[in-house]
Formats: sequence, structure tokens, C-alpha cells
Amino acid sequence: MALLITGATGHVGLTLATLAGHAGFDVVAQHRSPVSQAQKDRAGPRVRWVRAALDDHFSLAALAAEYGIDGAIHTAAVPNDRVAAAIPWETVQTNATATAALLELARIQNWRRFIYVSSGSVFQKEMDLAQPLTEDTPLSPATLYGSTKAAGELFVGMYRKQYGLSAATVRISFVYGPPLVPAERDLPRGPVVAFLSEALRGIAIREPAGGDFRASFTHVDDVAEGLLAAYRTERLNHDVYHLGHGRNWDTFEVAEAVRAAVPGAVIEIGPGTAPWTTFNRMRGPLAGRRLADDTGFVPRLPLEDGVAAFAQWIKQNDRARAPTGRTR
Repeated sequence: MALLITGATGHVGLTLATLAGHAGFDVVAQHRSPVSQAQKDRAGPRVRWVRAALDDHFSLAALAAEYGIDGAIHTAAVPNDRVAAAIPWETVQTNATATAALLELARIQNWRRFIYVSSGSVFQKEMDLAQPLTEDTPLSPATLYGSTKAAGELFVGMYRKQYGLSAATVRISFVYGPPLVPAERDLPRGPVVAFLSEALRGIAIREPAGGDFRASFTHVDDVAEGLLAAYRTERLNHDVYHLGHGRNWDTFEVAEAVRAAVPGAVIEIGPGTAPWTTFNRMRGPLAGRRLADDTGFVPRLPLEDGVAAFAQWIKQNDRARAPTGRTR
């Protein structure tokens, strides 16, 4: 039997497919973007790459039958509001309709597990930034991206409660780490990738504002390991889990971590939250013990350690500094 990982050429999906393949899973890696031979080689022989659309129920059923799929980790998505705003209907199809199609297939074929990867962007109301957001905090989406991710969560909860499917949502937030290092700033991703990429190229970073922006930054290796732990655990006692450190870091702390990883880096930042709030609404930290209690997993790379590991990876992989395309 095989594990379906959707969006396998995206940031989380690629790391997850590689981790699962090396952990001994037979993986069907669904993708739409091209896959390089180097990516296939890194993932290993247990990962089979399949180009397929996710909103076509009949094609999905044929795919599941051909490869013996009995579970999924659904990472595929239009990734943020900057991208989603220009393609609203495609965003609905990708983030909501495809999720429902996969859940229906999981119900019909009695899959052992379905993990839906959601986002802290389902919380978008004005809030006390010091107040942690636990898994039972009410949803408050206010944008297209947040609304479609929240819709996917509601579908997951309904299939779990009404049909007994072993399904759960795992929310993640501000993922950073290899292999994606955009050559140009991508504001929805936050300052970690931008500052580290520029510092390693010897670019002095002098920002008039942005130091007060704060977010629950999480290294992609922790995200992949946590998702796989949720997939493989014997029992999921809840329908929603938070994957993260339970705290936020501000941009001043990001700058400190980058300086530690890149000695001599010049980073000067003023107060305020712009430009990082152009496409992001700040929120309290994603918090909760459900994932640790049910799987034993806790993240191992807090910000300073994660940035140091990311910097080392970039230094060893110069091609990581080349521009990358849209990931889905």
C-alpha cells in the first residue's frame, strides 16, 4: 500500500516526500510542476512521481487503484493571498474542491489516514498578539486564502465526525528552510528567507521598518517530521492539531539569528510591521500539546538553530540561490 503526498514539488511536499521515502514508505508524489532528475534522485526509489489533477474525482480514483493508495497527506494549495488574489476560482478549486474530492475518495476506499495541511491564516481577526492560539480557537478567516483553507478544515472535520474517517487537520505557519530560496523577496513568506538569502550574498540589509512583525516561524524539516508523525501514529484523538513551537519571534530576533549564522552580516531594522504585513495579518502563536500527546513529536529546531541549519545548507548548495518558480 502507498502514501499519497499531494503538492509534492512544493516546499513542504518535496521535503515530506523525501523524508517519507527514506523512512521506508512507498510514496505516490502527486505534482503539477515539473520534477527535476535531481529531485527524484534525492527522494529515492520508493517515491513514484505522478502528474495529476486533484479536482477530478474519477482520475483520483484511477490513480488510487493503480498505485494501491491507502492514505494521504494533502499539502497541495494555492499558497497565500498574494497568489490567490489573482486566481480566485482556481484557489477555490485547489484549496477547497480538491480537498473534498480527496476526502470522498478516502471515505469510499476506507483509507487508514488522511492528513490535511492547513495554515495559521484561518485566524485573521484583530486579536491580542500575546494570546496563544490553541486548536479550539474559533476560525476567523477574512481573505480568499484563509477562507478556502478554513473550508478544507470544515470538510475534514465533517468527514471525520459523520463518516468515521481517520482524518485530521494540521496547521502550520511561516515555514522556512531548504530547498526554496527565492532570489527576490516574497513578502508572504516573512523575513527569514529574505534576510538569510541577502546576508549570504553580502547584501547589507537596512530596513526603515518591520522589526515588530512577529510570527510562528517553523523549519521545514520540523514540519515534515510532524506531518509524518501524525500520519503514522496509531490513533488521532482530535480533528485539529497545531505544529509549531508555541511562540512567536519578531523580526529583530530573526535579524539576530541571521547575524549568528552569517558573521559580519549587516542588518539594521526600524520599528513597525511593514512590509511584512502587506499580505499577512499578525496573530498570536500557534500553541497546543495535542500533537505531542498523540504522536510524541515536538519540533527540534527553534529559530536560531533552524536559521543556522538553513544557512549551512545554502552554503553547501549554491544552486539554492537561483530563482524558483511558483510551487503548488
